[in-house]
Amino acid sequence: MREEQGSLLADRLGFCHPQGCKIQNMSREYCKIFAAEARAAPGFGEVPEIIPLYLIYRPANNIPYATLEEDLGKPLEPYCSREWGRAAAPAAASSSEAMQKCQTFQHWLFLWTNGSFLVTDVAGVGWKMTDVQIATKLRGYQGLKESCLPALLDQFASSHQCNTFCEMLGLKPLKGPEAAHPQAKAKGSKSPSAGRKGPQLSPQPQKKGLPSPQGARRSAPSSKATPQTSGTVATELLGQPPIQEGGSKAQGTR
Repeated sequence: MREEQGSLLADRLGFCHPQGCKIQNMSREYCKIFAAEARAAPGFGEVPEIIPLYLIYRPANNIPYATLEEDLGKPLEPYCSREWGRAAAPAAASSSEAMQKCQTFQHWLFLWTNGSFLVTDVAGVGWKMTDVQIATKLRGYQGLKESCLPALLDQFASSHQCNTFCEMLGLKPLKGPEAAHPQAKAKGSKSPSAGRKGPQLSPQPQKKGLPSPQGARRSAPSSKATPQTSGTVATELLGQPPIQEGGSKAQGTR
C-alpha cells in the first residue's frame, strides 16, 4: 500500500514540475511586456522581474523531473498572496516599492487578459520574483488544467486597491463607477495602459492591409489602348488608318 502511495505521489510530483515551470515562465513573459509598458511611463523607476524556472529530467530517479532556478541568497518575502483577498492586505504606506509594483503587475495582467488570467502568489528578494502561482477563469487556459480558480479572479477584482503605480500607468479601477460602466474596447489586443503613446505591445499586433491587387491594375494603363492610340496618331499624320498585316488573309479563311 505504501509503495502504491509512493508511486502515485511520484507521478503527481512528476506532473507538477512541468506545470510549475510553464506557469512561472509564462508569467515571466507577461512580466516582460509589463516591464516595457512601465519603463515608458515617466518616473516609474525600477521594474520587478520574474526569474526563469528550468526543468530537469532525470530518468533514473523515482521522481524524474526536478526544477532549477537562481538562488536569490535570502529568505523570500511575499509580494502578493491569494490570502490577502480574504484578510486585510498590507497598507501601501507599509509596503515596499517592489511589493506595490508587483500588485500593479497583477492589476495590469488582469486587464490585459480581460479577467482571464491572474498571478495570485509571488515571493521574491529585491526586484527578483519567484514561486509564482496563478488562477485562470477557464479550465485548460493556455494548456493549464489545474489552475482554474475563477473565484480568485472575482476576489481580486473586488479587493484590489490601486496604488500610485497603477495610477501612473493609467490602469482603470476594478471597482467603482468607472469599472461598472467600462468603455467599449476596440477590436484587437491593446495595452491596458490608457495613457501610453506609440505602438502597442500586443502579442497579436494588428497588420495593416495591403492594397488590393485589383486596385493597382485599374490604375495601370491598359495594354489594349496602346494600338488604338498609335492608330489615331497615324490617321492624323497620313490621313488614313494603318493597314494591319494579314488582315485580308484572315478574312478569307472565314
